[in-house]
Amino acid sequence: MLIMSILLTIILIVLLVFIYKKREETETKLGWKVVGYFWLGAFAFKVNEIPLPLGFLLFLLLFRPVANVKTKNRSAYLGLAFFLIMHVIFPAVERELFERPRDAVAASNNMFQVDFTNDWMTIRDQIKIDEYARLVYFRADYQKSGQIDRLSYYVVDISEKDSVYYDINFSADTNRYTIRAEKIGVEGLEYVEFVEASRFFEVLDEVQVRNLSLEQPFEGYTLRFDGEWIKDANEYQQKYVILGKEIKTITRDQLPTEGYPINVCGKGKPYELPTGSGVANRCEANADFFFDD
Repeated sequence: MLIMSILLTIILIVLLVFIYKKREETETKLGWKVVGYFWLGAFAFKVNEIPLPLGFLLFLLLFRPVANVKTKNRSAYLGLAFFLIMHVIFPAVERELFERPRDAVAASNNMFQVDFTNDWMTIRDQIKIDEYARLVYFRADYQKSGQIDRLSYYVVDISEKDSVYYDINFSADTNRYTIRAEKIGVEGLEYVEFVEASRFFEVLDEVQVRNLSLEQPFEGYTLRFDGEWIKDANEYQQKYVILGKEIKTITRDQLPTEGYPINVCGKGKPYELPTGSGVANRCEANADFFFDD
C-alpha cells in the first residue's frame, strides 16, 4: 500500500501540472488556485464513519469560476477522483488483501499427535496475530483412532479500534490450516474475558487429548470449547478438573467448580437421516473437563 500511495502522489502531481499547463488564460496565482480546487474536490466529511464528498458538493453549489473555468473544473473533478480512490477503492483493495484466505502447515492430522501450541504459534507468527488473542470457539470431530474429520476454531485479536476476527479451519486432506480474517472494530472488546488461545492450547498439549476420555469407548468424538469462564458447574453432570497432566473427578458432594469447560462427547456409528439427506452421529455420552487460567 505504501508503494501505491507513492505512485498515486506522483501521478497526482503530474496531472496537476498538466491541468495547469492547459490553462485557458493567464491568471494571478493560478497554480495555488488549481491546488485549492483540487483539495476542495477531495475534501471528505464522515457521517457515522461513512465518508461523503462534501468539498465537491460545495464546489457544485457555491463556486462559479469566471476565469480558467475548465482548468478549475478539472482540478475539482481530479479531487473527486482522489476522494473515490482514497475512500472507496483503496479501502476495498486493502480489505480484499487483508481478508484473503491464507494457509499454514499443520504438524499432524491426528488429534492425539497434534502439537497444538506449535501449530498455534506457526499460525500466529505467520499471520501476525497478537500473542494475547482470545479463543472464542473450538470444535474438533475425530475418530477413536484420533484421525481428524473436522477441526475449526475462532480467535479474536482485541483492540479498541481494529479488533480482528480469525476463522481457522483445518483440512485433513491437505494437512493445512486455512485462515480468514475480518476486522470487527470495537465489537472485539466483548471477548476480553474469554480465555487466551495460547492458554487453551497449552492445556490441550499438557493433558493430552487422548486422556480427555469417557467411561466407555466410542466410534468417534467431538471436543468443543466455547471460550467462556463458568462460575457454577452445578448444571454439568459428568465433570472433571484438569490439574496439569492430571485429571480428577468432581463428585456431587464437592463445592461447585468454576473454570473453562472443555466438553467431550462420544458418538456411535453414523446413521442415515430419515429425510435421506445424509448421515449423522448422535452424541451418546459427554463429560466436561474444567481448567483455569
